[in-house]
Amino acid sequence: MKLQAVSNRKLYIQIADQIRDQILSGSVEAGRQLPSERDLALSLGVSRPTVREALIALEVADLVEVRIGVGAFVKQQKGERVALPELSASPLEVTAVRRLLEPEAAALASRSMTPEGKARLEETLARMQQETQSGRWSVDSDRMLHMTLADACGNAVLREMLEGLWKARGDELDTRFHQHLVETGAVRAHILADHKAIVAAVIDGDGNGARAAMARHLDFVADAMLEAWE
Repeated sequence: MKLQAVSNRKLYIQIADQIRDQILSGSVEAGRQLPSERDLALSLGVSRPTVREALIALEVADLVEVRIGVGAFVKQQKGERVALPELSASPLEVTAVRRLLEPEAAALASRSMTPEGKARLEETLARMQQETQSGRWSVDSDRMLHMTLADACGNAVLREMLEGLWKARGDELDTRFHQHLVETGAVRAHILADHKAIVAAVIDGDGNGARAAMARHLDFVADAMLEAWE
């Protein structure tokens, strides 16, 4: 594949746009596996995680099929130009901002969490455990737990910022990214353990422990998002 170097603006969309054009022009035929993340990153002069975001944008647009541990494969096309999810925020950038804000929100919540809020946390955690044991992961349960903490943080501006980040998590690009992230049981189990530690610290009123547990959780998610998928 011949691709051009890209500028520094919404890189994953620019990369996806180039690959889309080659797919629709027939330069890359249906069923063919695209070059690896490593090769695409080297040819484009960008990071592998940025290439991964581009591939998932193409998957959302139904141009490729992403197989974790294998690669991305071109799907049969009708020839017309397909829209990419250009308004979606970068999942990597959303996670980076969450890492800045959510540990402090958890610490604040530990000092003012109501009995009703604690009950909601425990109910949500029990549901997440059931989902994990059945091999599933739910963005709704994940959001409920984190937004329960945001609701209790006592800072309306911080709460609104976190709600905005979770709305970005609802974008199809971000949802698909995280679906791939939790395809392995080990990752799901680790995330569940992280949430248990966060909830335990919050319920105990341990602000420092809640802050540290949330930071560890988001560091793990960020690292998992950066790991190679091939």
